[in-house]
Amino acid sequence: MVDLDNGVIRFTCEHCEVSLTVDDFLAGVSAPCPSCGKPTKAPDHRPKGGSSDVFSGRKPQQQVGRPSVGQGVEQGRDWDTGRPRKQPRRVVSEVQGEREEVALVIRLLVVGMIVLAVVLAAGYYVYQAFNS
Repeated sequence: MVDLDNGVIRFTCEHCEVSLTVDDFLAGVSAPCPSCGKPTKAPDHRPKGGSSDVFSGRKPQQQVGRPSVGQGVEQGRDWDTGRPRKQPRRVVSEVQGEREEVALVIRLLVVGMIVLAVVLAAGYYVYQAFNS
């Protein structure tokens, strides 16, 4: 199963059948599956040969130049084109995402229990101080 949506590719690992989501610029890239650890490849459904001009049938020519030594390029921009770089999203399986959510909820519950214990202890000591 492959689903292309808003610059995101959704597909399943061919080894463990876990649903994965990656940015479209990672199409065709192999990486270890976060769930099983075996190498899996994001499907590449990009058109071959780039886009062409609809009216003339020719590919548009783009001038690409590197900045001179003194200019420099802003951080987070591509060296050749000067366009902003896409920040890669973390590849997370649905199972791993659910585990992280459960861990977060458990941490919040533990912190809440600690705060409750501190408030009750403080209340107990204040009560003892006024009644003695």
